[in-house]
Amino acid sequence: MISLPLCLSLLSLFLTYLIFSRTSRYLRLAHIPGPLPAKITTLWLAYHQSTGSLARHLSSLSKRYGPIYRIAPDWVITSDPAAIRQVWSARGPWYRGEWYDMFRFDQPKHAALKAKLLPGYSGKDVDDLHEVVDCRVADLVRLVEQKYLSDNQKGVYRPMDLAEKAQFMTQDVISELAIGRCFECLIHDKDTYGQMTEVTGSLPLIVTLAIIPWTLGLLQNPIVRALLPKEKLEGVMRQQELARRHAARRFGVEKVVKRDMLGSFVKHGLGHTNAWLETFGQIGAGSDTTATAIRMTMFYLMSSPARYKKLQEEIDIAIQEGRVSSPITDEEARRLPYLQAVMREGMRLCPPVMGLLPRICDTEQIVCGVRIPPGTNVCWDAISILRDKETFGADAAVFRPERWLVEMKDVEKKKNMEFVQGLVFGTSGRFECLGKAIAMLELNKVFVELLRRFDFALVNPLTPLISRDYSLSLQVELWVTITERFARS
Repeated sequence: MISLPLCLSLLSLFLTYLIFSRTSRYLRLAHIPGPLPAKITTLWLAYHQSTGSLARHLSSLSKRYGPIYRIAPDWVITSDPAAIRQVWSARGPWYRGEWYDMFRFDQPKHAALKAKLLPGYSGKDVDDLHEVVDCRVADLVRLVEQKYLSDNQKGVYRPMDLAEKAQFMTQDVISELAIGRCFECLIHDKDTYGQMTEVTGSLPLIVTLAIIPWTLGLLQNPIVRALLPKEKLEGVMRQQELARRHAARRFGVEKVVKRDMLGSFVKHGLGHTNAWLETFGQIGAGSDTTATAIRMTMFYLMSSPARYKKLQEEIDIAIQEGRVSSPITDEEARRLPYLQAVMREGMRLCPPVMGLLPRICDTEQIVCGVRIPPGTNVCWDAISILRDKETFGADAAVFRPERWLVEMKDVEKKKNMEFVQGLVFGTSGRFECLGKAIAMLELNKVFVELLRRFDFALVNPLTPLISRDYSLSLQVELWVTITERFARS
């Protein structure tokens, strides 16, 4: 048996180590301001992440603590666009740390993986990319016409949850592009694979645990997994199995060869495990983020009747002049300046990814004039940066697409506006979102095809939707009424 003195000695050593390590972590960033609990424990950050309002809370704290402050023992956050330009530089010394491990599981580091993924995400290796998006947008139009048209004159009232239907469309697009099999959410008007209710529902837990990296090992323990909410894990496991099964068909003697995104990953050397993991991840994140851009841009338009009408007029005139096909092409949409301004402004005010997105450096750096020790997570304050008054003007918190159309004498100021707004997709090079091209293709088509046919109005203008940010921005209950603009022939 272990003697009592030995036990007491071991306990004393452990407590000494604990006090020393905690004190060291506290002191290394003691020169940076921040809430006292955040300086002591990561649990402060994890708690606020779990509430679904972390981005808004951090944005309010930046007014108190300035352009850089502490949010955990080894974490700081900045609201300075110039600082993020420095930290997210493609050629800089900063890289993605352990926070991302919760989302990439055992995949290779991002830089090594990106070259194998890029041809699939860019659409170069995917057949009928534009046609797939056209068909899914047409499914959304058809669903509205068949089930959700209201008629004020006839007293027909059929409200629709636009938040839900937007994600139905984006799920159908990404599933068909990713594995060559459309989920058919719009056709059946339901969440066919439990993506929204179960997989997306597990996001709050995942992003909260990501702040405490050692919990990744716990999640892989079968005993711990058995204790977690079963209804959420079942949806995740079911979709993981779907991705694994489809990936398995692309390997072996009788492998299936397809020119979809999964086929591109395999063609460029991605192994079975990493292929199904990437497919699983893209179906989740790829639908959530684009759906947010659709939901919130439509919300801002419906809340601003003059700008709603202005966009509709641009679309109508372009149709009358033969500059818009049916369905609209990506190239035609890019030539509609107000449409592009509306999309920029919508994503600026509500970026689909509001998360911490920390970067780490192995050497000491200076950020916002402050010394940042090696190994410190430096995050971005998405809301403050994308609503920065020096960058976007005194009305930076207002939905005003016209700011992108004003002729600016200061070329550098305009370039800076475009760069900062572009942070919604990361920066060019190694940190840019791989799904940007597909997302922009969907956005270029869906707004035109909806607004050319229908008029949308908020059912509850005072409480129009429920919005949460768990790194990804999520919205539910965006109820609208839809009326037909022109009588069908």
